[in-house]
Amino acid sequence: GSAARLVCRQARLHVSSAVRLGCTSRRPVLATTPRHTPPSPAMTGADQQPAGGPGDGGGEAEVEVEEFHGHAERRDTDAMSRQASLSMFRDIALDDLDQAAKEHLTEPQYISKNTDVPVVIVTSEISPWSKSGGLALVTASLAVELAERGHRTMAISPMYDNYENVTWLADKKIWLFNGEHVVKYFHQYHKLGETTGVDYIFVDHPCFHRPGGLYYNQQLGVEYADNLYRFALFCLAALEAPVTLAVGGVCYGDRVTFIGNDWQTALLPVYLTHRMRPSGRFTNSRCLFIVHNFGYQGIYPHNKLENNPDGPLPMVVKNVNISDFGLDNTGAYEHLVYQYPPEKRSYDGDDGHVWNLSKGAILTCDRILTVSPGYAAEMKTVEGGFSLEGLIKNKEFFLTGILNGIDVVAWDPANDALLAMQYDVASFEEGKKACKLQLQAKVGLQQDPDIAMLAFVGRLTMQKGIDMICEALDWLMVDTGNKVTGHVQVLLSGNGDQCHVDRINSIAGRWKGKLSFVAFDPQIEHMIYAGCDLLLMPSRYEPCGLPQMCAQRYGSVPIVTLCGGLKDSVIVEPLELATGFGILPLTNDKFKEVTYKALDTFYNQPEEFKAMQRRGMETDFSWCPRIDQYEEAIDWTLKDPPFVR
Repeated sequence: GSAARLVCRQARLHVSSAVRLGCTSRRPVLATTPRHTPPSPAMTGADQQPAGGPGDGGGEAEVEVEEFHGHAERRDTDAMSRQASLSMFRDIALDDLDQAAKEHLTEPQYISKNTDVPVVIVTSEISPWSKSGGLALVTASLAVELAERGHRTMAISPMYDNYENVTWLADKKIWLFNGEHVVKYFHQYHKLGETTGVDYIFVDHPCFHRPGGLYYNQQLGVEYADNLYRFALFCLAALEAPVTLAVGGVCYGDRVTFIGNDWQTALLPVYLTHRMRPSGRFTNSRCLFIVHNFGYQGIYPHNKLENNPDGPLPMVVKNVNISDFGLDNTGAYEHLVYQYPPEKRSYDGDDGHVWNLSKGAILTCDRILTVSPGYAAEMKTVEGGFSLEGLIKNKEFFLTGILNGIDVVAWDPANDALLAMQYDVASFEEGKKACKLQLQAKVGLQQDPDIAMLAFVGRLTMQKGIDMICEALDWLMVDTGNKVTGHVQVLLSGNGDQCHVDRINSIAGRWKGKLSFVAFDPQIEHMIYAGCDLLLMPSRYEPCGLPQMCAQRYGSVPIVTLCGGLKDSVIVEPLELATGFGILPLTNDKFKEVTYKALDTFYNQPEEFKAMQRRGMETDFSWCPRIDQYEEAIDWTLKDPPFVR
């Protein structure tokens, strides 16, 4: 085990825009895709016979699905989370997404030229069936929204459990890791309109059924050692679905638009380019690849260390070859391989070669999308490119950043049953005071509708800037005669690193009635956005972020770092258009300066503060304008020839 862990090179990630923001925190290590030992041909197990129910599978050469703890990297379990809002872990009803797709604040401004071309969304998680973060919420919304626009839409995801109300459609043998593996396809149709709906396809195989989490065992803090196999199998199964499954009696066919999402589906465009098109399949199809967080790239070693029975030093052995992917005699090796420079290698004999799945996707997909324009720009920098910034810059003509939307039905203060008083733009002053009293009573703060309330909702990690908030708490609480500090209440809500939990509890004990800390609760989250005046988001990086959008919809003014999606969704200047306050560079002093400015505006320029609240509430954070951009990107992609020809 200790020898195997040597191969877990700590691939260092950036703090997005850290240099430009003046951040000094240690860069986090790769989370969902460490350079641990992936499955090898030696991991193939005994033959399994096909079975008929969900969760069963068969084939002539199954890969074992045990957790290979000795070959996996142990890490902080919280590092696996993606986005900021913990509300992403709530179940999102399909009917809510359907209603949100119909209740846009604006009408579509772009008319697709290719509604006759079906869309196939491929994702490792999709709400409400599976979710570990924002990816599940975004892909669920994309499926419904594109279907509402008239596209025949299929959303494909692994079947991690025995889902209810799904129907078996077919079995399919897939060649991978030098053997045949049988996957099962299950289906559920969700009708949206008379002629529109979403076909949800679930790929079932024993390797997807794990009790501990989607990608790693949460209790043990280790990634599943066969993740490379699991998601390679999933990508191949997803490629077969449009031509294999007669959904509604008719296959989608071989002219479709594939939309892959993050590292788990990064092999989708690689297989499309090197395995499908050369054999004459899907030659008229295109693939867009969405980067939700470039810090998770799908990095796996070529080599691993094993204990040497003939001596004290471990042996370097070959682990996964290009033939294991079923991509030998193709150009895929050059697209997938990455070599770390000597200074980043882990042990004597390490040649630095790894499989970087996201590199393969970037080089072979027909268009790259990401979750905000700001993050698209950061991906081209040394800090935001994770060693692939050169590839992104070379392909920037085919790169588009599209800000995520939010569920405007679930996040609507005018119809939120959890609030003491529902309100809209015309009644928000009265409504927010009533909700503040409700929130103060709920979390143990002194009841005062006129005091300024700051709030934080999110993971208690360095990435979210919780350490900066903690550093400023005593300063905020002490009355120094300026009529601002000391006249503040602070509510912190979240789960995360124990060191931050202990620190917050210690500080909160000194300021009872003025400072409260509660574990994350999805219902309280609604009350926080309605009851607080200012939302704190001093994130060190944020590809998109959702809390700042929800807060503005509820009339709370965000204080954000000007990075990623935060700077795209919060206007800080000019003053007459501002909806929030921006921090740049991100330092303790600058955070205090901007927070003081926000509180001073609340107390001494109340009309300006109310104008900011009003503008935030009137901002359209729905998916409608985002889908305009997605449809335009799809049209551009279908008009062009394949990127790799």
